[in-house]
Amino acid sequence: MYTMNKLISLFASKRIFECRTATTRLSADGKEIPKVKNIAPRITLISPNNSVSITDLKNAQTLSTRRDLKLVKIQDVDAKTRRPVYKMMSSADYHNEELQKRKEKQESRQQATNKGEKLLTLSTRIGEHDLMTSVKKMLKLLEKQYEVRVVITGEGQESAASEKVYSLIEKNVKDSGKIVQKRTKGNTLRFQLLPSKVMSTQASDNGINDPSDGNKKNNGPL
Repeated sequence: MYTMNKLISLFASKRIFECRTATTRLSADGKEIPKVKNIAPRITLISPNNSVSITDLKNAQTLSTRRDLKLVKIQDVDAKTRRPVYKMMSSADYHNEELQKRKEKQESRQQATNKGEKLLTLSTRIGEHDLMTSVKKMLKLLEKQYEVRVVITGEGQESAASEKVYSLIEKNVKDSGKIVQKRTKGNTLRFQLLPSKVMSTQASDNGINDPSDGNKKNNGPL
């Protein structure tokens, strides 16, 4: 009887130990290692009335769904709290926010690309070599995202000569810029060259039939 009770006690102790080791982590010296609780990362949540609260992302998603609002991440990490920032928005507010972002992005892109204006004045009596040199200068300015204002002046009513100079310029810059606001007043023809959105990297090198490679002595009037 004593032997039987001892065996039963041993089996019971073994089962308790097995159950304990299955649910408890032990260190090398046999001590229990406390379980680490999985704590969801905290976020800063801004409600539609601009009140601020601290919660976790799952709870914020549940809350926004319950209120039929959009949960929008507006900042990856706040410099002070080191937490991401989310905001709950109505569909109308979200739409207006997107429109504002697009507008700001477009304005920023325009400011970054448009570096200013340059003025070039040409005469209808300019030689072909000098004209092509001026055209190369226009192309370089366009590639650097400058707006180029061109003024062609003549003596008397030399509209045909002005148009000839204009046509040669138009032919050579059409792949790198867009001509706008062409106007003629008296013996002066004016227009503007705007940089293309996609610049041709070969415009200044291969876009012109430069007479300087041929007869450089042809410097007479057009």
